[in-house]
Amino acid sequence: MTALSSRERRAGDACPGVSRPFVAVDGSIVRLRPAGQPVRIDALATLMEVIAGQPDPSIQLTSRGALQLRGLPDPLTPRVRDAIRATGLAPSTTHELVRNIVASPLSGLDDAGHGDLRPVTRALDAALCAAPALARLGGRFLVVLDDGRGDVVGESFDLGMVATGPGRCVVLAGGVDRGWEVPLAAAVPRLLALAHEFVEQASGDESVWHVGDLTEPLGTGPTASLDGPPPPERPLGAVGDHAVVAVPLGLLRPVHVTALASVTDRVLVTPWRSLVIEHGAAALPDLEAAGLVTRAGSPWTRLHACTGLPGCARSALDTRTLARDLAPLLPSGHSPVHVSGCERRCGTPATAYVDVLTPRSTEEALSTIAEQESSWT
Repeated sequence: MTALSSRERRAGDACPGVSRPFVAVDGSIVRLRPAGQPVRIDALATLMEVIAGQPDPSIQLTSRGALQLRGLPDPLTPRVRDAIRATGLAPSTTHELVRNIVASPLSGLDDAGHGDLRPVTRALDAALCAAPALARLGGRFLVVLDDGRGDVVGESFDLGMVATGPGRCVVLAGGVDRGWEVPLAAAVPRLLALAHEFVEQASGDESVWHVGDLTEPLGTGPTASLDGPPPPERPLGAVGDHAVVAVPLGLLRPVHVTALASVTDRVLVTPWRSLVIEHGAAALPDLEAAGLVTRAGSPWTRLHACTGLPGCARSALDTRTLARDLAPLLPSGHSPVHVSGCERRCGTPATAYVDVLTPRSTEEALSTIAEQESSWT
């Protein structure tokens, strides 16, 4: 099955933050946006303390490299709010929802890109937060910064930048077919100008979330488009002296944070529910023993699930528990397997996937997987 192309749109952006939690059946939801920059392990430990009383405490990693907490008090108490803010993961009260920046996670750590985009990422975040008008961008507006390896420019984005050579880049608006070739030093100012233009064109219309929703294209006189190579395989395990580990179901658990604390003081969250650990390659066996995924053959590299019970009132089952029961029994294969608790199929992969919809048992789920995969061969 392929992912649903769109869902019913509601006017108004309801993306959650510390200042504006979203209330679900299991309590308040808060999303924290690292803006493409490393997250301190002590910040993760603090977040774990905030949710320590939950039956299954975990920090969700999102497809935009963000961190999400569920099951918080409704309304959010001052103690919880202050503890979350103390992590430094919501440095701007006015702009916390718009710090949606995804950058090539390994930029500056290997030789695959055209340069180190970490200074550009920091500069863009600071400039976004310093522009009062850009607080109106909304929580779904995404900026991607690709160092030329093609890993994040393939994501659906509103504004983007792709490095094309030493000191050069293409700034993009809405897709790879509308861009401007500029010096790398001019990328942040050009991205800010386009963001301001988006805000002006949107004119406060809360149903306009993305560049593609505008009636007129952004920018004038595009000078470039991109037709680069297909995205590279997502790294896992050792990358030189560094390490990339995947997090099963994107749920970072206390045992994971404890293991990470013995290796490093910070990690970078990728948009693929994995973590980059600088100089962490030697610790991969210990991280694997803690339940993090270090090998491409792991069933967790292809197994996904929606939130399920008890967090979602629509769900017919506890999808996480079923996925954990399913993992050691999952047959080998290449396509993602997504367990859904209702027909909405939230969180499905962007590529073709095996659709496991409301199975009544692990056996039924395995039968569904075998049936669908056999029909593809």
